[in-house]
Amino acid sequence: MKRKVLCLLSAFTAVLSVYADGDQASLTSSPSPIVSTKPFEVTIQTSDFGGEVYCYTWAIAGSEEYPASDWAGAINAKFKMTGSGGTYTIKVSDLMSFYGLTEAQLETVTKLGFIARTSSGRQTADCMAEVIQGRKNAYSGGEGTAQSPFILKTTEDIIALSTTSMDWAEDVYFEMGADINVGEFNGIGTKSSPFKGNFDGKGFSLKNATVSNTAIGTSTGVFNAIEGAVITNVGVVDATVSGTTFTGALVGYAASGRVERCFSSGSVTGSSICAGGLIGENVGATVSDCYSTAAVTNTNDYATGGLIGKNKGVVKNTYASGKITAYNYAGGLIGANYGTVSASAAINASIMPTSDGMYIARFGGNNNAANNASNTISWKLMPLTGTDWSAYGHHADDHNANLVSKQTYSDLLGWNFADVWEWRTEGTHSYPVLAGLNNQKDPASDDFYHGQTGIEIVDTDRAALSVYPNPVDNLLNVEATEGIAGIAVYSLSGRRVIDMECGNEATVAIECGHLGSGIYMLNVTLSDGSRAIEKIIKK
Repeated sequence: MKRKVLCLLSAFTAVLSVYADGDQASLTSSPSPIVSTKPFEVTIQTSDFGGEVYCYTWAIAGSEEYPASDWAGAINAKFKMTGSGGTYTIKVSDLMSFYGLTEAQLETVTKLGFIARTSSGRQTADCMAEVIQGRKNAYSGGEGTAQSPFILKTTEDIIALSTTSMDWAEDVYFEMGADINVGEFNGIGTKSSPFKGNFDGKGFSLKNATVSNTAIGTSTGVFNAIEGAVITNVGVVDATVSGTTFTGALVGYAASGRVERCFSSGSVTGSSICAGGLIGENVGATVSDCYSTAAVTNTNDYATGGLIGKNKGVVKNTYASGKITAYNYAGGLIGANYGTVSASAAINASIMPTSDGMYIARFGGNNNAANNASNTISWKLMPLTGTDWSAYGHHADDHNANLVSKQTYSDLLGWNFADVWEWRTEGTHSYPVLAGLNNQKDPASDDFYHGQTGIEIVDTDRAALSVYPNPVDNLLNVEATEGIAGIAVYSLSGRRVIDMECGNEATVAIECGHLGSGIYMLNVTLSDGSRAIEKIIKK
């Protein structure tokens, strides 16, 4: 649609219609293509028209054209473009109202035309932008905006999200309206086309998700990959996630964005680099107030963690408690940390290597200065075998804290128990969960609680354990044919009064002279990870 130039010939009233080509120009749009139901902006690159530039624009629907104004009417504040120096932009919040279309007309729009022009008569050639139809009545409600998010309530909703890449954009918003039994699906986003949107679980859970990917270099999770996304307030419960590279229950690969108040349970299995209970690899996202109880297995390559396999981003106020089986660079919280970790805890059931596994650590698995962890705690008695790294966050800052005390998490780590976390006590078990989220269970193993209190029943004869003299005055001898990895002594109130690493020695002598008279519980961790408990009496 070229501009019509009207020329008067002398005193005659005849009008000559001429079409002007205009200056060359190019157009870009965001999003591209334009979506009929979403806000958009168009930028035209052309010659320098000065600072006062307007836009003449029209919609093409079927065989009809619908201009937003007549040619003269485009010189109006509604159509004024921003920018200067040959780059000019116009923003449209609602396509239908901007062009004055009916619902029926909107549904047939395929293109929009644009001409940048000035009041003095300068103009560009036609610039065209493609339009695709946005979906209405999608999911279980909502419009996908911040004010009216798409509502997810059913398995069909999650499957639809996983197959509709146009809804992975940064200006699309989702909220869950119920727990969803996900089942088998392909995950949301891909490493080459990541999810960039906004997902608020509203405390609900994605349950029984099964996601599998065998291609090298891909990423696997409920969200296979995210970039700039915001994921909050959701639990991934009893997931079964298996992949090669970048495998996590919630997110396989996090390029950037925020993950807040999320948890995961189930199992994660990777066969190459970067497997984590919550996130496989975090390149640049901020992960806060999250935890994972998922069991993580990666028997062939490096970077396996209870929460995150490999971290280059920011992690704070988190914990992990799942069992880990790994080959190399394995950590209770982070397998390989090159980012920043703070105010976090590792209370894993165990960390075990494969037969030829290498570097293993209770908190973070890489032994170099890039492992930046501060104000962190780990369970001292966590069953752990493999090459034992002792520096750079291996055991965290504090491995003697009372891990079943709310005060440890609130005062030492600074967690918010007013509205972010909740402290639960069930019988003799006490633990933190996320406030207001469904389907959360006791995150830790029985051995963990026994390790905190020192009270459990074990067949010491089976462990070939010998403790003498008992009652004891000063020196207590402990012998075990399996070898002794560690010893802890507890009072009956549960306070740990002695804590020793024993290097798998067969015989260990414990100095007990400083203890007050009374009954104590001796907790012995053997070299194979098993435990034995013996009651001792101090004279």
